[in-house]
Amino acid sequence: MTTALVILADGFEEVEAVSVIDILRRAQIEVTVAGMSDVQVRGAHDILVRADVKLSGVGASLFDAVILPGGEPGTTHLQSGAGGAAVKEILTRHAHAGKWLCAICAAPRILDAWGFLDGRQATSFPGTKPHMTHCHYREDRVVLDGQVITSRGPGTALEFAVTIVEKLVSPAARQRLEEALVMK
Repeated sequence: MTTALVILADGFEEVEAVSVIDILRRAQIEVTVAGMSDVQVRGAHDILVRADVKLSGVGASLFDAVILPGGEPGTTHLQSGAGGAAVKEILTRHAHAGKWLCAICAAPRILDAWGFLDGRQATSFPGTKPHMTHCHYREDRVVLDGQVITSRGPGTALEFAVTIVEKLVSPAARQRLEEALVMK
């Protein structure tokens, strides 16, 4: 079974999180949603989402992809404090295992700050561009480089999600989803 971990912190961008979770589950990917400090996580637009587990419950599990939605102050929460240290450890473990690291909107700045984008091509929410100092910045809607997928924001969330499906499952699975969702 193909697996993905989506990490949510209070203040996450709901469109980026929920649409990605939905698309991946439609592709039969086993998605675990982890709340950074609780299973009840409040989005940037006051939508309450119930995660499957607290981040501390993920333990040493390895997933095929780790996905960070953006939004503020969610991205700041993902990067800071004790919770940020746990997120960094998970990303590091997955990067060393050759798994996919995926971030959208403001969240690619975390990958950049922690060295996961060094020398790689990447994108982010336009306002985050000044913080993207270690990558080769591009303004494409979705950027792939090695085992890293980055994307721009809420308006690119579906493209981001089907790109993850393409890499975790197959190009045919992506095409089926694009047709079913009337994306093309």
